Amino acid sequence: MSFSFQNMTRQLARMRRGKTIVLTGGTFDILHHGHLKFLEKCRRQGDILVVCVAGDARTRRRKGANRPLMPATHRAEIVASLKIVDLAFVSNRKPFSEHILRKIMPDTLVTSSNEPSVLTKQQFREYMKREHPEIKVTLIPRSHATSSSSKFLNKLKKENS
Repeated sequence: MSFSFQNMTRQLARMRRGKTIVLTGGTFDILHHGHLKFLEKCRRQGDILVVCVAGDARTRRRKGANRPLMPATHRAEIVASLKIVDLAFVSNRKPFSEHILRKIMPDTLVTSSNEPSVLTKQQFREYMKREHPEIKVTLIPRSHATSSSSKFLNKLKKENS
């Protein structure tokens, strides 16, 4: 199964007629309840949910040398298998990079309000309003502070020490 950006954009072109496109992204290294709740909220924002799964290089830059635990294509396949997700692709670019936005042309972007690549909520919204006024931006906080792959991994390390 291919999770290339190019394949995904071809599939999206066939699906999009008259439908609203929602774009979000994440690492999804250990899929957990917080991810599920976040993706459910994303899904409610439109008709087609497209998920950008962080590539291995991007994940290492953001999470450290010991991550990811699974290759990006495996993580994308797991995310794509969820009923609430229509399409998933792997990218080492930020999910809201100009290249991705221009190709996908989403109606709505959804990100976590604590996403590290979003400098501040206000700066992100101002940038999007200035550069892409046609795209709605929705910031969703994490549903549970304890739902984090990094926290799960730290807990496992402590228990096995």
